[in-house]
Amino acid sequence: MSTSSRQRRLATCLREAGRTLIVMGLLVLLFAGYQNWVTDTTQHRSQSALQKEVTRIITGKPVTSVVGPNTPLPTSEDPGVGHWLGLMSIPKIALSQVIVNGTTKSQLQLGPGRYIGTAMPGEAGNFAIAGHRTTWGRPFRNLDKLQQGDRIFITTPRASMMYRVVWIKVVNPTDLTVIAPTPIPSLTLTTCNPPYSAATRLVVRAELGAVGQIQTNVPTWTVIEKQSSELLRNQDHFSKWPVILYGLLLGLILIVGERRRRRTSRRVVVISATLTLALPVMLLWFNAIAHVLPAGI
Repeated sequence: MSTSSRQRRLATCLREAGRTLIVMGLLVLLFAGYQNWVTDTTQHRSQSALQKEVTRIITGKPVTSVVGPNTPLPTSEDPGVGHWLGLMSIPKIALSQVIVNGTTKSQLQLGPGRYIGTAMPGEAGNFAIAGHRTTWGRPFRNLDKLQQGDRIFITTPRASMMYRVVWIKVVNPTDLTVIAPTPIPSLTLTTCNPPYSAATRLVVRAELGAVGQIQTNVPTWTVIEKQSSELLRNQDHFSKWPVILYGLLLGLILIVGERRRRRTSRRVVVISATLTLALPVMLLWFNAIAHVLPAGI
């Protein structure tokens, strides 16, 4: 093989490698945009439906008694993984979110989730909640702006309660002591830190203040379960196969489109057809990737 032939082959390989890297870079940027826009839109839609449902059940229930600080509610039944628990409001950061029972991907994509095994709202022990700081609505994106003394309100079908922030700190992601039981009725909020990284965890600890007990004839969790929407019945059954299949299909469309473009004078038509086919497949691929990514919060 002559030197000129080798040089042409090398130039072709470098050119193709450069194009491939450009396409990969564009896909990464597009996926980042998808994560920030589409997942936020999806979560906001889910939260809107959940808040209507929660409001329907708990609004208008009169408070029958008020207990003092650090006086927990009696122990209640756990509604089960995937159900909503109540409404959390933090005026300081303009947050209003329905709390979901569980911290798997399915639950955290709907809203802040209670760590299974921790205390129920207003009860003795540590009521611990995780939430996304980036993507999927970013409910805890401004958690770092809270300060000691700020109030956090929780409303459930059985009580309305207020917690006050006592400390904020950053811990290692493997530090589970922050969600361990506490001698004082507490609320713990956790999220990733810094934003777009899971290097550490930002933790906010609050202690129970006044509790207003609601009338006792509210629906039980069993009744609420039957009344609830299907939003919270999703489970983490997402497969990795769609990621592989949609990725291969997208690659095939782009490769065939590029080859056709080189062999025809009607390049605008070929490019338009390629993009028309590639765009829906790309969105399906992004959606599949988003559902199998770890629940980095």
